Amino acid sequence: MGLVERGPRTHIYLDANAIIRSIEGGVGSLAFLIEMASENLVHLYTSELTLAEVLVGPLKQSQPGLAKFYEEMLVSDDYLTVVPVGRDVLRRSADIRATTASKGADAIHVATAMYSTCTLFISSDKRIRLPNGMTRIDIDQVEDLDVWT
Repeated sequence: MGLVERGPRTHIYLDANAIIRSIEGGVGSLAFLIEMASENLVHLYTSELTLAEVLVGPLKQSQPGLAKFYEEMLVSDDYLTVVPVGRDVLRRSADIRATTASKGADAIHVATAMYSTCTLFISSDKRIRLPNGMTRIDIDQVEDLDVWT
């Protein structure tokens, strides 16, 4: 299994687009990550900002059931920590924007991942700029543990 066998749990950040693709598009395997978290191999993180992003589609398309699902799913529990968008995250996101020209939401996601000491960033956005030591993995590649290293 490589990375996940070496000791402390791997911290993995879930970007909003990866969650949307997994839940609404049937792409990738969020269930695989949750299973790994239940086995205490990884811990998942996302930002409170994620809720605002994932709710847009269901609200536009009048899908209250899906909106409710997201609201119930995106709460901190044993496997997932939903990180508040606090001043530390906002300050770090400003630094990221100043040095990489990232969009505001992207910078907040990256800053949250850094704040949470994540080494893996699950996102379908190939343009997202990540710091050294953090690897982007597409949601449809998460079950291929070779891409984790």
